Amino acid sequence: MGQRVQHIAGLSFGGMECALGLEGATVHRYHSHMAADTLSRKIARIRALLDARLGLRAPTLEQQAGKVGRTLPRGVIRDLRAVVRADVAQGHPRLGRMMDTLPVAQAADRVEAHLKTIDPKERRKTAVLRTLAKWSALGIAVFVAVVWMLRAQGRI
Repeated sequence: MGQRVQHIAGLSFGGMECALGLEGATVHRYHSHMAADTLSRKIARIRALLDARLGLRAPTLEQQAGKVGRTLPRGVIRDLRAVVRADVAQGHPRLGRMMDTLPVAQAADRVEAHLKTIDPKERRKTAVLRTLAKWSALGIAVFVAVVWMLRAQGRI
C-alpha cells in the first residue's frame, strides 16, 4: 500500500492512500496546507536568489529556470527542475494535495544553499578576466603569425 504513484509528467506523488482514505495508510510527515505554504516561501526565496545572484528575471520560476543554462552544476539543475515541477503541480487542485513534499523541500534547500554561495561581484570579475585572457591570447597569436610571416618573407 505504501507505493508511490508516478504521474505522466514525471511527478512523483506519495501518500495517496491517506488522500484516498484507505485503512492502514501512513500519515505524511507534513500537513498539506503547511507544506504548500513552506514550499511557496522556499520558491519565493529561490526566485529572489536567482534574480539577485544570477541576474535572471522572469515572471515565473519555470521561466527563470529555463534561462539558467549551464551556469549551475547538473545536480543543482536537477533539483531546480524538481522544484519547478512541484511549483507547477502546486497550482493544480488535485496534484497539489498529492505531492510528496519532503523530497521537494530537500531539493529546494539544496538549490537555495548553492545559490547563496554565488557571489555576483566575483562572477562579473571572472567574466571580465576571461574576456581579457581571450583577447590577450588572440593578440599573442596574431603577433606570432606576423613574426612568422615576416621571417618567411626574409624581412627579419
